[in-house]
Amino acid sequence: MKLLVGALLAALCLVAAGCGGSSSPTADPGPVAIDVVQRITHNDYAHVWDELLSIDRAVAPRKEYVACESSHPVAVVPRSLKVLKVTDESVGLGNGHYVPSKAVAVRIVFGGGLAITHTVHLVAESGKWRFILPPWRYRDYKSDRCPGTEPDANPA
Repeated sequence: MKLLVGALLAALCLVAAGCGGSSSPTADPGPVAIDVVQRITHNDYAHVWDELLSIDRAVAPRKEYVACESSHPVAVVPRSLKVLKVTDESVGLGNGHYVPSKAVAVRIVFGGGLAITHTVHLVAESGKWRFILPPWRYRDYKSDRCPGTEPDANPA
């Protein structure tokens, strides 16, 4: 079985981008981004997989995605999540294409006062907001390996 180097920030990289292109969703992208972060930080990979862009689901089938992501679960659950702002931004997909996205800045607060701001990119696909795998994770899944488990021969 493939291994995944997992930590909170690495897991959150999953929500770093979004993609799509068909029919604009009517849902507010803020709560969608919060839901994705919530599911990932609670290791609910089987359900968050449903929110991935279809091209990402194709390179990371559910069984493989859940196994890889679950091999190093997120150990720290945030105390709170808050949308700070939503802007329009172009984002690169793992397949090398750029698409317009909603960049959702999410404030993540942990115990002890530690707080980070993470940007989740979401784009329309079939009338819904979807998130994508960051390009490096996409390439690992496309190469049939869990992200972060093998050194990249050409990191550039």
